[in-house]
Amino acid sequence: MTALRIRRILIATTALVSLAACGSGGQPDGLGLAEPGTITAGVTAGDAPFVSPDATGKPVGLLVDLNDVIAQRMGLKITYRMTTVSAGLPLVTAGQLDMLAIGMLPTAERKKSVDFTKPFYLASDDVVVRTDSAVKGAGDLAGRRVGAGLGSAQADFVTAKIPGASLISQPTNSAGVTQLLNGNLDAMVLASTEVPTVLQENPGRVRIAYSAPHEQASAMPVNRKLTAFEKAYGDQLKTTMDDGTFLRLYDKYFPGEPYPAQMFTYWPQLRDQIQKGR
Repeated sequence: MTALRIRRILIATTALVSLAACGSGGQPDGLGLAEPGTITAGVTAGDAPFVSPDATGKPVGLLVDLNDVIAQRMGLKITYRMTTVSAGLPLVTAGQLDMLAIGMLPTAERKKSVDFTKPFYLASDDVVVRTDSAVKGAGDLAGRRVGAGLGSAQADFVTAKIPGASLISQPTNSAGVTQLLNGNLDAMVLASTEVPTVLQENPGRVRIAYSAPHEQASAMPVNRKLTAFEKAYGDQLKTTMDDGTFLRLYDKYFPGEPYPAQMFTYWPQLRDQIQKGR
């Protein structure tokens, strides 16, 4: 065999190995992620206890711990980038973010541009007012200024469930609470998971006027082109439910609060674990 022929065989073999390694995603991991080998997840500044920045600006919370575990089990790294709900969804659609590590309602409109993980929590919308406010229900907010996060499910709630109110979009929930305390808003609508922190940080200054349960459970948006990633991620999410990891994290961030029984439709194994004392 000539040296030239041997060289050609070696080149062809190398090419085949490279193609096999890239897989259907064109990457060594075959998943098509924005950065090969790394999950790039968007987070917001106001979704505690699911995710929020600590004193140093580092994202912390249940979804950070959960996604750290899932990424490790998938053999991937994970990085978090700060964004907002309204800005984050287009970034997921464009492939600049692989997913959002944010609890979000999988509405029909959102499903037009992104996929969602299997749901993991069912919350409610809490209408928060100043302590001296006379507001008790939606009828008291007609003609009033009601805040909600820009592009959030709570903004949809204001439009659909508080007739006559003026929706005042807020860049973050903390900004909205500040506007409420300053008298620039008559109410601020927050997801129920965020309200305990707001009440703790503002003792005696704000209260819950009324609450309305969500019609859908929260899930995390995923780039719909990442079918292989979504399947592998879903398998590992299920594993965290099966082996008790999810409930341990839930107890860490929701101490003493029962897991919503409505979620047993999605995750019956959690009911079994709870009944057995975890």
